[in-house]
Amino acid sequence: MTRFEVRDHRGAPTLFVDGEPTPLAIYLTVRNFDKRRDPEDWQDDPYFEAFRDVGFRFYSIHLPVRFDDAYDPTSGEFSLQAFAPLEKLRRYAALQPEARFLLRVYTEPRGKDSAWIQKHLEECEVLEPRAKGKTYLTPSYASRIWLEDAAEFIRTLVRYVYEHELDQYILGYLICAGNSAEWVKVGPMEDWAGDYSRPMQEAFRAWLCQKYDSDVHALREAWGDPTVSFEGDLVPSPEEQAATDLFLFKDPRKHRKAIDYFTFLAHLVASDIDFLCQAAKKACRGEHLAGVFYGYLQEIVWNNGFFAQGLPDADVAHTAAARSGHAGLREVLASPYVDFLSSPYSYGFRGVGGEGGFMSPEASVRLAGKLWVSEEDMRTHLWPPGSNYGQTRTTSETVSVLKRQMANLLTHGAGAWWNDWGRDRGGVFDDPRVMETFKRFLELAWHHLDLPDRSSAAEVATVIQAKNWFYRSTLNNLDIPIWRNRAWGIARLGAPVDCLLLDDLLTGRARDYKLYIFLNVFALSAAEREELKRLLRRDGKVALWVYAPGFVGEDGLSMEYCSDLVGIHLQMIERQWGIHVFINDFAHPLTRGLTTFTFWGTDMRLGPLFTVDDEKATVLGTAVTMQGRCEPGFALREETDWTSIYSAAPNLPPSLLREIARYAHVHLYSEGEDVLYADHAYVAIHTVRAGWKEIHLPRRADVWEVFTRRQVGRNCTAFRDWFNSGDTRFYYYGPLPPP
Repeated sequence: MTRFEVRDHRGAPTLFVDGEPTPLAIYLTVRNFDKRRDPEDWQDDPYFEAFRDVGFRFYSIHLPVRFDDAYDPTSGEFSLQAFAPLEKLRRYAALQPEARFLLRVYTEPRGKDSAWIQKHLEECEVLEPRAKGKTYLTPSYASRIWLEDAAEFIRTLVRYVYEHELDQYILGYLICAGNSAEWVKVGPMEDWAGDYSRPMQEAFRAWLCQKYDSDVHALREAWGDPTVSFEGDLVPSPEEQAATDLFLFKDPRKHRKAIDYFTFLAHLVASDIDFLCQAAKKACRGEHLAGVFYGYLQEIVWNNGFFAQGLPDADVAHTAAARSGHAGLREVLASPYVDFLSSPYSYGFRGVGGEGGFMSPEASVRLAGKLWVSEEDMRTHLWPPGSNYGQTRTTSETVSVLKRQMANLLTHGAGAWWNDWGRDRGGVFDDPRVMETFKRFLELAWHHLDLPDRSSAAEVATVIQAKNWFYRSTLNNLDIPIWRNRAWGIARLGAPVDCLLLDDLLTGRARDYKLYIFLNVFALSAAEREELKRLLRRDGKVALWVYAPGFVGEDGLSMEYCSDLVGIHLQMIERQWGIHVFINDFAHPLTRGLTTFTFWGTDMRLGPLFTVDDEKATVLGTAVTMQGRCEPGFALREETDWTSIYSAAPNLPPSLLREIARYAHVHLYSEGEDVLYADHAYVAIHTVRAGWKEIHLPRRADVWEVFTRRQVGRNCTAFRDWFNSGDTRFYYYGPLPPP
């Protein structure tokens, strides 16, 4: 039997098929696996054949059998024959014998009509009273009964696959749970607090007993509550979950109860994922892949209001991050049973001129040896009009965005699937130029496997702290501008950038970078502050700190923690307001190349506010806040062996980020403020503005534009090329002949 596994290949986690590295490019077909259709109904699938003909061999389907379809409430078991609709895989094998399928496995019973739900109502999630009657019934993530039954559902599926000799057609299993299969319940998306179910109360109690060694005095001291005990209900109320002490921040001495709960929830979701992926991997004898949608820590600051779904008056002011459980990413990455992680590509700015990065800290995913598989659910010009999500309008726009996304995938060593669900029966890529682009992408993907170095070429890292949301308000006042900064600023600074979990930096798993951008590193112990200072204050490193770095400490909230970490003394304004910064010193090398109109910040209310109060710091910019206050807001401290830069406002523009990178001696490929992706052999530019663009290479090389197969440079370190607005060009300058 064919064996699929993920292993390192020349610096990047890679799919191996029977010991051979293989690109993971998947087409998701919707033609014949809709569970609402008659299982015997078969329709010709020309779109499957179109992808086959350009070189695809991997496909994905929504498993046409859900948990509720197979569950027998009388016996509590799952019917093996319920999985008979999978026999259609044989019809596809007749069209392409080497086709292999990734199955989307939906592990949750759902809704009042579910026999499992009716049998186990006490195992269901319980949300706050505001949510009553407005959501589906689903099992609690803490329900052991559900978890064991979900594992048995997976095992029964895999048993059917093997007993009916369908395993020869299987690539792996995408283990799905939550309201959208992405391990996020509806509560976090609608700003409903929970989970107040009996299983969650019991599981949280057990976790607390373990954390505090069943010492009620330790629990009372940590929670600041002399009456609390390990008995009774312990999950914090909606008010306790949302409450803060100083505007956006919780004091851990006063709100440890909520912090503990959010910490536990992240651990619980990670544990569930490990358990179910383990069930899949053991059932398939380790021959197929297992993975999940998870770790959306660059993105999950949105809500149902952003998606214009759920209730018509869905809240738009909150973040789903703390209540989602996605902050358990480090535990999921440590699981030996998880081969890959996935998300849709960023929703922030998908359209022409935008950026389509990953929702997870992808550098940490790679460090853990997991394969990132992007869900490329782009809305092409063939979708129904008004499909939103950056929908393209013409074939040319679709091809340009496809190339942009393909460049992102290749330069990050990632896999992907392309979703074909914009029409009832598929066909959203049914365009000769689009399919020719897919064909060329596969040629490039195979070529990329032969490169001697497929590791990241980034000299810049953005650093994400998974637990920061536990210590903050559930409002997204700060999260939205930080989220926007990736597409509007960081992706356009002119050099590749890795996104990294803080944990990987603190534990020494991460390699060195020249520039570190700390976007939301707000909650640190004294030991963590000291370790960060040790790591950053050496070897000419440059650190850029945003807003309130290290503000939350073990002993409470303190501006002095920020000052100590940054190395620049700050002052705190105990008010909330929008904050903007403008450059007013253009004599420094860092600012000399900037335009006069260099402003950044947000009108969303931040609080407290911070400005610079340090005579020894070099102040280059002024922060403007309430009352027309104009105080130092952008400054740096330059030492012989390190530099620390502080910005009082988020959402720094690409021009400034570029100059900071230049100051840190980062190699800049481009100065045009276009979206850029690069590795050791490829560099891509996606434009907004038409014109001649100059690209600077880190070494002398011959250069080809690989989609048009044009040679654009010979034995050069820089070259120029003409771009139209909204163009994507992908250049190869590597050691092997171009494909």
